[in-house]
Amino acid sequence: MHRPLLCLAIIFVASIFSASTHALSRQVSIVYAAELPLIKNEPFGSYANLATLLDQTREQHASTTFLFGGGSLAPSMLSSFDRGAHIIDILNTLEPDAMAVAKREFSYFEDEFSLRAYEAAFPMVLSNATDPLTGDNIDGAVRRLIIEKPGVNIGIVSVIHDSVVEEYLLQRLHINEPEQATRAQVNLLKKEGADVVVLMTSDRHEFIDSLLQEGVVDLVLRTDPHFTLTSDNQRSSDHPGYVFITSQGTAAVINIEWQDAQSEKQISVSTLPLNQFPLNKAVDSQINAYDDRISVLLSEEIATLSTSMNTQRFEVRTSENGFGNLISDALRSASHTDVALINGGAIRGERLYSPGHVLTREDISTELPFRSRITVLRIAGRHLKAALENGFSEVEQVAGRFPHISGVTMNVDLSAPVGQRIKHIEVNGQVLVDAKIYSLATSDFLAGGGDGYKALTLGSEVPFSQQVTPLIADIVISVLRRQQTVSANKSGRIKFISSIGRNG
Repeated sequence: MHRPLLCLAIIFVASIFSASTHALSRQVSIVYAAELPLIKNEPFGSYANLATLLDQTREQHASTTFLFGGGSLAPSMLSSFDRGAHIIDILNTLEPDAMAVAKREFSYFEDEFSLRAYEAAFPMVLSNATDPLTGDNIDGAVRRLIIEKPGVNIGIVSVIHDSVVEEYLLQRLHINEPEQATRAQVNLLKKEGADVVVLMTSDRHEFIDSLLQEGVVDLVLRTDPHFTLTSDNQRSSDHPGYVFITSQGTAAVINIEWQDAQSEKQISVSTLPLNQFPLNKAVDSQINAYDDRISVLLSEEIATLSTSMNTQRFEVRTSENGFGNLISDALRSASHTDVALINGGAIRGERLYSPGHVLTREDISTELPFRSRITVLRIAGRHLKAALENGFSEVEQVAGRFPHISGVTMNVDLSAPVGQRIKHIEVNGQVLVDAKIYSLATSDFLAGGGDGYKALTLGSEVPFSQQVTPLIADIVISVLRRQQTVSANKSGRIKFISSIGRNG
């Protein structure tokens, strides 16, 4: 063969080999979003914007997989009415391939979660939970899942932190050790033919980096828009497969490409603010339909603020707060008790209000979305103090157990050990007496030991004066309505005496 012809032949064969090698490359595109409890969340963008992102990505990539990280069935004003059913309805329109089960999915307890799971047209994944009644997973969830896309099998696992049991007062949920559960389920997924393995979680876990470095999982997806508020600001991993979203209203598009089982997977990630996408008209109409159904009820004017009011997460979980004072004062006024107590985690509006703002029923329902009811207890002083010590036990983590109180003043040293932080405490101007019995108004959630308030379970319940025990939100509305003009001031109820405390 002549040399020019030989060269052409070699080039031709090489081009065929190159083309065939390229054709054998495998890829998948994943759209991931989580922590979207509000169907409208201006200016950040929400489900109608997410729908447009999904449409565009699905149009470009046949293998597009939509993974929803959960954390969205609560809290919101709407979820206080339907326990998150509207979120499932909207997600059914968006068609996730799978949804991870996060802590907030249990905001209305295990049975309500199971109802939402059966309403969903997509699988919900929770890999490390057991219902002691059945010895199996919580009803409605699967431990692992393989999603089949053209030429690719994607394995899904999802784990939850054991603090969910205490934080949400769950009775029928045992949380198995998350690393062991993840490794066991991933091992089964790989035997079942998973080409790519994805772990979804809403919590920080120390073992995440090991799983990625060892190749146990290819991708970890996590969202926490409040991450920078805590005192623990360390990422779990710097691995390219660790996708951690820390901004509200943000999604990620992840592209994974590889040649074969032995080759390294190439991962590229784009984090995209949802508000940069136009609204999907069909989903926007669906959202507006929910909004319109309750707008008349919620537009009722309650009272006018004579001061500013701040209900942002950091403010209600680290210091005395004006709105927290309004709530606790309203509970004590309605129940005629010595003391009233509510936790900062019950306040969820995350808003700044200006003086002159007219508070509506919608404002109060948004701030207090959980349908908690008032509970009146008779409790010994030592148990009341123990409960309040719990309230200050995780201030550094911006935890929801932070106490807002009425009838009590105290000095708190956050540099002291947990359980010994209250240095002086008075009830209505008198030093607290350990053996004295006080009357306390609180929420049914805290009275049952939720958010670590186990000391309150040592009190004895007193029937509330009304025939039907009212919602705390309704009590606040009733008390504020009578005042017409209200101020959300701090009054020195909680004084921090250490440098890391916040007195406002």
